[in-house]
Amino acid sequence: MNEELYTPQEVADILRIKKSTVYEMIKRGEFKCKKIGRQFRIGKADLDNYLNNKQEDTKREEANNKDTIAASAQTAPKQATSFVRREPVPSDYDGMEELDMMKGRNIIICGQDILLEALCNHLAARLTETAIFRSYKGSYNGLYDLYQDKVDVATAHLWDGDTGEYNKEYVRRMLPGTFYRRIHLVCRTQGFYVGKGNPKAIKSFADLTREDVVMVNREKGSGTRILLDEYLRKLAINKAQIKGYNREVTSHLACAGAVARGSADVSLGIERVSKEMAGLEFVPIQTESYDLVVKEEAYRTIWFQNILEILNSKEFHAEVDHMSGYDNTDMGKILE
Repeated sequence: MNEELYTPQEVADILRIKKSTVYEMIKRGEFKCKKIGRQFRIGKADLDNYLNNKQEDTKREEANNKDTIAASAQTAPKQATSFVRREPVPSDYDGMEELDMMKGRNIIICGQDILLEALCNHLAARLTETAIFRSYKGSYNGLYDLYQDKVDVATAHLWDGDTGEYNKEYVRRMLPGTFYRRIHLVCRTQGFYVGKGNPKAIKSFADLTREDVVMVNREKGSGTRILLDEYLRKLAINKAQIKGYNREVTSHLACAGAVARGSADVSLGIERVSKEMAGLEFVPIQTESYDLVVKEEAYRTIWFQNILEILNSKEFHAEVDHMSGYDNTDMGKILE
């Protein structure tokens, strides 16, 4: 008989805990798990055994507490009933020491840029007892996951067509009732990927509606898709007029590859990727701000202070200087 298996997310839903906590439990050996390819699975029998053991532990703890209370009642003088006075927690206490002394803690950083890979490598070298994970979701979905406590850090490059600003309005609206910090990473240039020599002479968003032009689009929730949709809204361009608008891929590299292969005439993306692929030219549109977003309680932890130190270090600035397509002038600056 085939054993029923659960994903870490399914186990998290059953136990009403975070998926990252399930990974920590696997690491501590509280769950036996099976690895299928690159995926972890937990057997129903192992989950049931864990739940049964927890139930027994709870019963034993309750029984021990009753015995302790009964013994105290018999030996303590009647008039000696006392109460332990607990000192109030200082107003500036944020639990930093306890949180950051936890070994095996997982940190999830959301975003798609290769710059984050370098950041995670530096962070992992500093926090050797901490597992650093990447979530490869776009800006909009990353902020949503941050609000839902599914990730620890989100990145954003979301342009608001009404204000002309990046990220500020989106973060405020998508993290309602939340104290947060926004930290600048880099500036990047967004534009059109076109074939060598720009054979279709594509220079503006209006050119996307031409009969002889076929585009490939980014997925909903990505900053590049939102940039396109905001321009189409402001220019009153009907999406239905654009051939390939509903053809979606999930990275700048996939967009550039489609144009380089000739399966599309144009796509939007960042300049850096266009320099890494032969047969492409880049038509710049505008400069964007690519920022980190983190909740205030996480901002005050030692692990995030390590991120700030990395962003402001000469070593990391020098590394980013050797990556084309980034302006790291204000990297690490606290924006709000």
